[in-house]
Amino acid sequence: MDKIFEFLQSRVFKYFIAAGLATVVDVGLYYLCFNYAFDKQPVNLLGSFVLKATTASLIISYSCGLVTNFSISKFLVFTDSDMKTSSAFFRFVMVALFVLILNYFFMNFLIHQLEWYPTFARAVSALSIGVLSFLFHKFFTFKVSSLKKS
Repeated sequence: MDKIFEFLQSRVFKYFIAAGLATVVDVGLYYLCFNYAFDKQPVNLLGSFVLKATTASLIISYSCGLVTNFSISKFLVFTDSDMKTSSAFFRFVMVALFVLILNYFFMNFLIHQLEWYPTFARAVSALSIGVLSFLFHKFFTFKVSSLKKS
């Protein structure tokens, strides 16, 4: 029982809870934007630039999910980080974009080379890359200075 409680208090568990909540925000906003805000219709920006409703919804939902994940990670998961918030946010965005690209290529490999079912490939990719993402955030985005460690 102590091991279970210890795991629930761990940074890894908290990080995956933060990522899960951010995913709920992302997917929920995507649904609302696509179906209601944009009514599944193209979005006309400044009269000359048109985005598909799917793309506009993704930009809004992914951005909000990213900010949600950053906020929870910064203030509830990596609380011992002494990195300035603006620097940490910039690093968080860089890691998020890198992870997005990794997910894309890893999923394509699993689907097209190994012929995995797409939904299963997405789940495996998300979990695998999620562990890598945690490590990037722990040792890069929210790293603790050597002065604070001692």
